[in-house]
Amino acid sequence: MTLLQLEQLSKHFSGLVAVDRVDLALEEGEILGLIGPNGAGKTMLFNMISGSLRPTTGRILYDSQEIAANGRCKAPHQICDMGIARTFQIARPFAHLSVLDNVKVGAYL
Repeated sequence: MTLLQLEQLSKHFSGLVAVDRVDLALEEGEILGLIGPNGAGKTMLFNMISGSLRPTTGRILYDSQEIAANGRCKAPHQICDMGIARTFQIARPFAHLSVLDNVKVGAYL
């Protein structure tokens, strides 16, 4: 079963095409890596899936439910309620917390 599906997903900023017609299907239980050089649009793609950025064109489906289509997009908190959350790389741990507590920080929305 396809869990996450991107169809012709694009993001434009004026004359700049940051993400251009991406198609992707992630099956339930599948592990997928996204690689590419700096500036290739990887982070932009994750930001569109999580609702931080609205796609210019294309469609995003999660568990057969529409996240974005035709320039419309659910709010990040609605997408999070569906089961998709965006995490950020923290270069430094919180110095005043134990290792366990630093790991626990990631468990909370």
